[in-house]
Amino acid sequence: MPAVPPAPPTAPQQVHHYYHPQKSGGIAALLEVLPGFFQVFGIGHLYAGNVATGLIIMFGYWALSFVNFLLCFVFIGFITWPLCWVATMIISSLTAANACKSR
Repeated sequence: MPAVPPAPPTAPQQVHHYYHPQKSGGIAALLEVLPGFFQVFGIGHLYAGNVATGLIIMFGYWALSFVNFLLCFVFIGFITWPLCWVATMIISSLTAANACKSR
């Protein structure tokens, strides 16, 4: 049996193993609620990895707040602004927590 020549040396292959730790839904909800008291929403979505959703919620809420501010001059804004704030507080924190579970 003839001798098998050794294989030529090859360049080492680079293997990338990216580790993405599991995001906490509770932290995402807190990052929505705590800044939400200062009229800033969307940070929990940014934490969860949904950057586009977080920015849409952030700038969308500010646009909605501006409209409600203008409605305050006809007194209906005093009713709609707190309702929008409470709805955004609840919906954005729940969706941010659920976004962590799906990743």
